[in-house]
Amino acid sequence: MKKYISFCLLVSCLTMATLQLSGCGRKGSPKPPGPADKITYPRGYPPAD
Repeated sequence: MKKYISFCLLVSCLTMATLQLSGCGRKGSPKPPGPADKITYPRGYPPAD
């Protein structure tokens, strides 16, 4: 029974580590969505309004 609990704990830990690390594989640098001429951020401070 102790082997079974250890095995289940190991499998659950490996599953959690795999799921957490799977989100780290995005390629390229972050860029805002949408066409380049419609992007308003980042803006200078203070705003020019």
